[in-house]
Amino acid sequence: MASHLKKSVFFAAFLAATALLVAPDVHAQEVLKLRLSVESTPGAATQHMLASFRDFLKGELGDKVEIEFFDSGTLGDEIVHMEQVRTGQLDVIPIGSDAAGLDPKWLVFDIPFLFKDRVTVAKVFDGDIGRQLDASFQKTVGLKVLGFGEIGFRHITNNVRPIKVPADLKGLKLRTPGSPGRVLAFEMLGANPITMNIGEVYLALQQGVVDGQENPFGNINKWKWYEVQKYISLSRHVYTPITFVMNLKKYKSLTSEQRTAVDRAALRAEGASRQYGTDNDAQLLGQIKALSKGKVAFNDIDSVAFQKAAEPIAKEISKLVGDEDFVNAVLKAIQ
Repeated sequence: MASHLKKSVFFAAFLAATALLVAPDVHAQEVLKLRLSVESTPGAATQHMLASFRDFLKGELGDKVEIEFFDSGTLGDEIVHMEQVRTGQLDVIPIGSDAAGLDPKWLVFDIPFLFKDRVTVAKVFDGDIGRQLDASFQKTVGLKVLGFGEIGFRHITNNVRPIKVPADLKGLKLRTPGSPGRVLAFEMLGANPITMNIGEVYLALQQGVVDGQENPFGNINKWKWYEVQKYISLSRHVYTPITFVMNLKKYKSLTSEQRTAVDRAALRAEGASRQYGTDNDAQLLGQIKALSKGKVAFNDIDSVAFQKAAEPIAKEISKLVGDEDFVNAVLKAIQ
C-alpha cells in the first residue's frame, strides 16, 4: 500500500514537472493589440508619422502585434481623436496644433518666430523641454508622449495681396487651427482669424468664405490650395510639431518587451517624420511653383518688421500658457 502511494505521488509530480516544461509561456506569447488613427490622408505629415510607426512596430514585434489602422478621417477629426485616445477607444494618435487645447503649455509654440531652424527645434524637443511636456501630458490628460514629429514651418497664402509687412494682414479673413495662441497672434496682427476643419478649407478659399490660410508646404501641396490662392508669402512664422501620443494606461500595461518595441518604433517614426518635413521644404516649393503654372505669386516677408510686431504677441501668449517658469525655460533653450 505504501509502495503504491509513493508511486502515485511520484507519477503526479512527474506529470506536473512535464506540464511546466511543455506548457506555452502565455506572457511571452501575449499579442499586443493596438488601434491607431489619424484624420489626415496619405501624404500628410501626421498620417506619414503614424504609418511609419505602424510599420516600424511590426518590424519590431512581428506576429506579436495586431494593429487596426485608420486614416482619412474615418473615425472623425483631430478633436474627436483626442477624446478617443484619452478614453482608451484609440491607443495611439498624432496631434498637431490642437494639442494646445489639451494642455496650455503647448501654446508657447504659437509664439511667432520662436524657432529659427530645425537644429533649434531638435534641441528643444529632444531635451528637458520635451521631457517636461511629456510629464505634463501624463499628469493632466493621461497621455504618454512617445515623441515629437514635424508638421513644419508655416507660410501664409491668400487671395487679396502679398503679405510683406504686418499691415498687409489687416482685415484678412484667415483660416487658422483652433489653438487660442494662433488665433490671438493673428488678431493682434490685424487679421480676422477663422477656425475650421482642414478638410473644409479648399472650398472655403474657392468660395471666398476665407481669404487665406497658414500651413507648411506639405499641406499646401497636399490639399492643392495653390489652385485657389493667388499669393504665397514665405513667412515661416510658426513651427508646428506633431505630438505623438499613446494612452497612458495602455502604455503602462505593456510588457517590458512591448514597451521597448513601442519606444524604439516611436523614435524611428520621429526621425522619419522630421526628415519628411526637411525633404518637403527642399522639394515642394519648386513643385508648387510648377503646379501653379505661374498663377501664384511668391514673396518673402520683412522679417525684421514681423519680429518686432511679434514681441507684444509673445508676452500675451505667455500669459495664456500660465506658467512663466516653463516659458522662460523654452526661451532659454532656444538660445
